[in-house]
Amino acid sequence: MSCPKTLQRSFRTALMATCICGIAIGQTQPASRRTAVGDPEMHRAAKQGDLDVLQARLRAGSDPNARDVDGRTALLNAVAAGRLDAARLLLASGADVNGKSSEGRTALIEAAESGRLDAARLLVEAGADLNVNQRGSGAALDAADRAGHTELAAMLRQAGARSATGRSIGDTVCVRPWKGDGYCGTVESTTRTNYSIRITQIIGCANGCEGREQCSAGKQVGGVDGWKTGDLIQTVSWCLTHTGVQP
Repeated sequence: MSCPKTLQRSFRTALMATCICGIAIGQTQPASRRTAVGDPEMHRAAKQGDLDVLQARLRAGSDPNARDVDGRTALLNAVAAGRLDAARLLLASGADVNGKSSEGRTALIEAAESGRLDAARLLVEAGADLNVNQRGSGAALDAADRAGHTELAAMLRQAGARSATGRSIGDTVCVRPWKGDGYCGTVESTTRTNYSIRITQIIGCANGCEGREQCSAGKQVGGVDGWKTGDLIQTVSWCLTHTGVQP
């Protein structure tokens, strides 16, 4: 049975009123629940190192911690562009040294990945958290190691930074792709995907595990003529079956 026309009109009217009300509620949503975009001029000045404009915008009340349209802080952008003076000004004006982008990146991770040694030192001295972990990038130390910035990575280690992946210099890792057999050792150096490991333990491989080009430089592990404890072996990241191993 069909509804009377008057009832149908009433239903449509009520539905329209509900939609209008919903739109109005969305428009009047408190600003604290909406994502605010920072002053574009402040972010531009931070990227370009324009200190006069940057200082003027900050004095005018621009929030030094607001993100730009890409979800990045002005401090992060200043560091990425190598604008050290702009970074100093932002920090002096209240920028959070540990402020994160919408993807979880801090200025220190940015400096580490970009090889900005002076910027990294500035951030560390300003109290940056050395071990913040960004998904996909790890901590600042991981970013520096992966990019091959050895001096910067050494500075971070001296300051107390640790690897989020457990495969940085000084960490114990294992290479055990031979059905659980293989070797463990301490990472002595790393450049991008290459690792130098000082072997501290041979696991299994009593008769020698057959050499693999990438995981054991083509030489067998264990046995009479294979790699032994104390040897320095070169391998690659995808051969590391266990990381962050307790020695």
